Amino acid sequence: MEISVSLVLIVALTVGAFFVFNEAQQTRKLAQMHNEMEAIRSGILSYEATSLNSTLPPSLEILVSKGLSEDESVDGAAHPSFVSSIKSGSGAYLDPWGQEYVYNATERSLTCVPKSPYGEALDPVVEYF
Repeated sequence: MEISVSLVLIVALTVGAFFVFNEAQQTRKLAQMHNEMEAIRSGILSYEATSLNSTLPPSLEILVSKGLSEDESVDGAAHPSFVSSIKSGSGAYLDPWGQEYVYNATERSLTCVPKSPYGEALDPVVEYF
């Protein structure tokens, strides 16, 4: 009887810890997403401020790889990378769930679709600049 009660308590604590861990992971990923979106937004605005034509980058890949050459910048200095602190996969910024951030230069928006701990898509987060 004592062993059964002990096993039930251990299982209950394990299940509770699992849910607390999942919630903590989700909170961390959401905070990371918001920080990354702010860094990308700052990189986009820096690109716009330093480019000769004061235009937005055509894609986020330019912020990762190419940047601006001396000929393309207002100050005559090369700007190789505007955002380097975010994980990138094949030249694109990836959110904490492994998907690419969606950038739209004409709408001046950056979008991310977070996922629940169970893999379901949540409401998109859109940041305008």
